[in-house]
Parts: sequence; structure tokens; C-alpha cells
Amino acid sequence: MAISSTTTAKEQEQQEKKVAIEFFHIDMIPDAMDNMKWTTTAKLMRHWFSIKPEFAFTVQSRRIALNTDAVKLPMSQVNFDIIKMSWAIQYEQVRTGIDELRRLWKSAKGIERLKEQVNKSKFTDEAEVFIGYSEIVRELDANVQVNILPIGSKFDTVNEWYGAIGNTTLKVCVRGKTNRVDGENVFFVDKLGFYLKDTYDFVDEDTAPESLGIWSKSRVLDKKVHPYICQHIFLACGVGWFVIIQVLYRSLTLIFVDGRRNMG
Repeated sequence: MAISSTTTAKEQEQQEKKVAIEFFHIDMIPDAMDNMKWTTTAKLMRHWFSIKPEFAFTVQSRRIALNTDAVKLPMSQVNFDIIKMSWAIQYEQVRTGIDELRRLWKSAKGIERLKEQVNKSKFTDEAEVFIGYSEIVRELDANVQVNILPIGSKFDTVNEWYGAIGNTTLKVCVRGKTNRVDGENVFFVDKLGFYLKDTYDFVDEDTAPESLGIWSKSRVLDKKVHPYICQHIFLACGVGWFVIIQVLYRSLTLIFVDGRRNMG
């Protein structure tokens, strides 16, 4: 518990007003997530805190990480065990995205990408080529991914999906083989696979740090309250809005983060 002091003027006399503030730190968020039954999200954030050595994405390095050959990514910066598709598919963004990507993956760009992936496997007219039979997602992403679909939005409902992922990239990969039919090379699709590839970062395209929401030790506020919060932020900007929000909402704290685990 800390004491925040301000001064007010009344009848030309300076009076000190003391307000008790219970400060909330960013590494306390996983405990609040646990309290809300956001177990996957809490596990993901704790993993982020545990990474050694620490590193921070920039806009450029994030783009490189998302677009580079997944096999070449450092294992210390990759995790496959926390976010599972069996968990993600509970959420509408993923279910709807899979339905849409299943329908659209054979676009002109998708077919062109498939040809590139087949050619990488040393395809010849004389021999069948089987691709996509690995069970290692890094290899699937590097060698048989054929199309993508952005899903999620910053305007989505605040729930565990929003806390863990928010907006991300849904990808589709193929499993199948080439063959010759009537003198033509044909690719037979055996199965489609859907997966997510994302970076756990708080890098925003804007110059301002990304908001993690308004938190207490037990919960995060939903977005129905945010417009009212924002009124106080704009009115109080530069004159202690952090303190004002905590007083108004009983130790609920507006948290920004810059990607290096620093809170503002």
C-alpha cells in the first residue's frame, strides 16, 4: 500500500489530501487471469516472463519472425505446448476462420503457393512426390503452408481468447501427393491442416504503447466500461490520471506495456 499526496486550494489555504493507493504491477496479471479461470492465458504470460534472455520485438523483427522459415526460428523463442488448436477452436473467431479458409484456400495465390511448395520437394514428372506428412508444425509451416487468413480484432469481446491471442494469423497447410493423369501433373489433396502462427508481443503499429486493459488483482474490466474510463483519461491527462482511475475504480489499473515487460 502506498500513499499518493496532492494539494488543493480552499479559501487561499493549502491543504494536503492523502489518498491510499494499492499499486498493481504487470507480473500480477497472471494471478488475476487464474482467478477469472483464464488458465491458458495465464500460463502463456508466465511463460513470457520466464524467457531468458529477455528480448523484445520491434515492428520489423516481428514481421521477420512471422514470415521467415519457421524451422530457422530459435527454439528458445518458440512454444508449441501452451496454445493448442483444441483450445482455440472453442472460439468463434477460429471456427469461422477455418470455415472461410477451407473455402478460399484454393485462390490463385493459394495454388501458386502450392506449386512453389511442391517444386521445393524436387518434384519430377517421373516420380510421385508426397508432402505434408510430417507431424512437426515448424516443418509444415515451412514446407506445405499454402494460404493464410487474418482473424480476430481489437474490438472483440474481452474473454480468454482476447487475453491470449486477440488478432492473429490462421494458416492452412496441405497433405497429399503428385501424380500423372492423362499426361498432366496433378496434386491430390489428402487432408488440410489449420493452425495459428503468432508472436506474443505488445508492439503496435502506432507510436503509443499497447493497452493491456484495466486490471485489478481479480479481474479485467470488459469494454462496456471503457468509454467511461476514457473520458477520465482525456480529462485528467497530465494531471495524474493514473491515480484518478485507481480511486474511481477501487484499485483497477490501466496498464500499458512497451514489449519489454515495462509497465506504464
